[in-house]
Amino acid sequence: MNETTDPNNQILLMAIIAFYWALLGSWGQRQSPPGEDKAKRDDAATEQRTGRNENTSPGDTPLDVIRKIDPSFDPAPFLAGAKAAYEVVLLAYASGDIQTLKRLVGPEVLDVFERAIAGRREREEMLQLTFIGTNEAKVVDALEENGTAEIAVRFVSDVVSVTRSADDAIVAGDPQQIIEMIDTWTFACETQSRKRNWMLIATEGG
Repeated sequence: MNETTDPNNQILLMAIIAFYWALLGSWGQRQSPPGEDKAKRDDAATEQRTGRNENTSPGDTPLDVIRKIDPSFDPAPFLAGAKAAYEVVLLAYASGDIQTLKRLVGPEVLDVFERAIAGRREREEMLQLTFIGTNEAKVVDALEENGTAEIAVRFVSDVVSVTRSADDAIVAGDPQQIIEMIDTWTFACETQSRKRNWMLIATEGG
């Protein structure tokens, strides 16, 4: 996928988004741009997550924390929706689809993504991202603070990522090489909200 929007790709993106909201709608600012070649990741901003609910015990697992917030929480549909959102956001970021990103990410994440996309356009570069699949999606952290629940998910996925210049020369990446990406993304929602849509508020690569 590159900066040129393909209608068929847009249909696919919106179908996945609908699936994502259907799964996560029953329960919605820290980050680095996803999908870039690993050599460029040092240029991205990242933040570490800290803090836990005062009612959380030191021995609690992330799922214990979530179930204290919502005893009926089912991790399977949540992770299925998170995986769908992960792919949508990666592809939208690669294609420069700001409108799709606005529906799925918080304002601070969006700001970082928009600046990275604008930088590519100024350099007349295109990020071509082929998403092979997600090999792992695992809840690794959770907290509830000030009426907001946050869940961190570790993704391990395979992609082909190539950045090209205006004359189609390869700036970074290899179109013949599948690379493994490991990301931890944090999703959040307001616990008292009746709609309870999850939003991506943080990304961390590594």
